[in-house]
Amino acid sequence: MGTLGRYEGRQDEAMENPVTTRVKRSVLHPKNIGLMLAAIGATILAVVTAPVAIFGAAGAFAAWLFSVFTDVTTPDQDTVKGDARAGYSERERRQKLKELDSQLEETVKAAQLRRLKISSDFLQRRTQLRRMVELERQIATNLRQTEGTISTLPADIQDEVSQFVERAIDLSFLRSAMLRAFVRTNETVLQEELRNIQGRYERTTGPAKSDIELLLHAKEEQLEAFRRLRNDLVGTEAQLDAIEAFLNTITYGQSLTVGSVRQQMIRLKTKIEARRQSAEEVQRLVNGLER
Repeated sequence: MGTLGRYEGRQDEAMENPVTTRVKRSVLHPKNIGLMLAAIGATILAVVTAPVAIFGAAGAFAAWLFSVFTDVTTPDQDTVKGDARAGYSERERRQKLKELDSQLEETVKAAQLRRLKISSDFLQRRTQLRRMVELERQIATNLRQTEGTISTLPADIQDEVSQFVERAIDLSFLRSAMLRAFVRTNETVLQEELRNIQGRYERTTGPAKSDIELLLHAKEEQLEAFRRLRNDLVGTEAQLDAIEAFLNTITYGQSLTVGSVRQQMIRLKTKIEARRQSAEEVQRLVNGLER
């Protein structure tokens, strides 16, 4: 809740042009205020008593300009992921798509070996990330030719788009890890294994009972991990759907305004932050199912 509260506190900034926000933030930063005061002080000293101080004033002013320029041209940290992101890179995107396709193909083969039915939803979602990357490419390289009114939006929207696609990539790989775990087992099998262990525990006496108890707790944790992953999968797919819908809206929407797009970005970021889950946590749950 604390994280969400801090994020909501910055919504007014999110509605303003990010460049304007960074200019204000940079000019009022103590570092830059100090540099400006040094330049002013050196200028006064040069005028009043020591003309040579003008060189110090010029150096301080140049340092101030460089500092402000660096602050303004450095994108804000991504509130979705917490770090700065570079711009669109088609080569990197192609590599990520290749890696994801490879993982999903392995999942399909494993499912076929176990005679599991491949759902139509899985087949449609298999190309979901590719669709989002294509939308990102259109926004990044064909703004003027894009259908709709995306060409009227400021260029900094591309930074936001790239951040959302980065998040979609992470979510897609998390979903792939979950699917691999679901192919290997299911709740019915886990419940049956748990009942068998419970029966062994009840029949066992003596020192061996403590060993069976450890096995019982491990299987209970495995079943709980499966149920948590199932819920996480629903949330992950909902986030992917929301990101794809947002990209479609700003690419093909016919009545876009800067304000409406920023409002959509705020809502989407809030949802992502509220349901954020690290890759490490998902991997831990997946490992729990593979024991």
